[in-house]
Amino acid sequence: MKTNEDIQGQNSRESSVYIAVNPARRTIATAMALILLFLFCASGVYAGDFEPVHATVTRINQFGAIVFDLNGIDLAYGDSVDVVFSGGYQFKAIPFYPDFYGKMDDVALTVFQNALVIGGVARNPNLTARIEPGETAVITLEQKGRYREEFEAYNTNDATYRAPGQTDEDFLNAREVTVGAIQPGRLYRGSSPFDAEYGRVELMGAYIATHNIRAVLNLADSQVRLEAIQGLPAYTASLFKQGRVIPCHLGIDFLDPKTMQGVGKGFSELTELELPWLIHCSLGRDRTGAVCAVVEALCGASYDEIVQDYMTSYDTLHNIEMNPDSLQYRLFKLRIDEILAAIAEIEIEQLPHTDLHRAAVGYLLRCGMTQAQIDRLVGLLTEPRT
Repeated sequence: MKTNEDIQGQNSRESSVYIAVNPARRTIATAMALILLFLFCASGVYAGDFEPVHATVTRINQFGAIVFDLNGIDLAYGDSVDVVFSGGYQFKAIPFYPDFYGKMDDVALTVFQNALVIGGVARNPNLTARIEPGETAVITLEQKGRYREEFEAYNTNDATYRAPGQTDEDFLNAREVTVGAIQPGRLYRGSSPFDAEYGRVELMGAYIATHNIRAVLNLADSQVRLEAIQGLPAYTASLFKQGRVIPCHLGIDFLDPKTMQGVGKGFSELTELELPWLIHCSLGRDRTGAVCAVVEALCGASYDEIVQDYMTSYDTLHNIEMNPDSLQYRLFKLRIDEILAAIAEIEIEQLPHTDLHRAAVGYLLRCGMTQAQIDRLVGLLTEPRT
């Protein structure tokens, strides 16, 4: 009868023999393990090469973005991170992008105005997070490349700079709006004729003078900010001095009460000023696109017309793939779909079959306009001149 020592010795000898007579198997097993580890790392799951980053919140900006005391982070665009604050709140698996990309309710880590921030695409992330300046945070890599495909679709040319061969109007993202029943020569949209940061002040000044713009709905600036600006082109400066520039300083969330109040107040004041009008934000893209979508719907534009006008800004500014079947087109189109659905208080799938005029009226009433003011707005833009 074998003792335990005999059995252990036999097992040990058998193991030794196995290793000795099967070096090829051992080599293959080792190689396979290394290959699997390489694939594991390459797939983006392995996060061991990134040291956690400690940061302090310096402020919360006007859009509710959480601003850190860092101007960058050693990550690749498309990586995802977890951010844990000293107060207990956590953002889990959010993307690191070069801009605020994503769906309306999404949150991203990015660098904005030379600071690392967590910001919302079209929502104020701090309404829920309630982060206070002075809180600290630990940023850890959640997964390499989790959002790489989306990043590559979102990643476009930087609209701050003029692309080779780009026309003045494309660089300005400036055009006349004539969809639905809007009459020619009534409404224009474009980038900011006031903000020198985007390098368009002189060209936009010439554009509004050429088109004899008589009133401006400024979605980006406050009255105080406008009063501090110097060196504007003569025509732009004269419009401001005459009280023909309406500053709204809108946020990015069009269901936020302050933003809705700004929309209602801005349109109410605009209807008291002479046509033609210009609507602008910084680049004339997102906030301008949303506000113009409301006006267009109000004036009888179809869903397809509204989408086309919105997407034109991404074509002219960023030269995106305009094939409706492409991932890039679908991702950017989702923005206007979400805005319209939110305004209409419906699901996105219902948009092509929704009375968008009625939805726009309902939204502007919730923004504080009266039915008489809404009717006047429509009349000024659509009724033929006698």
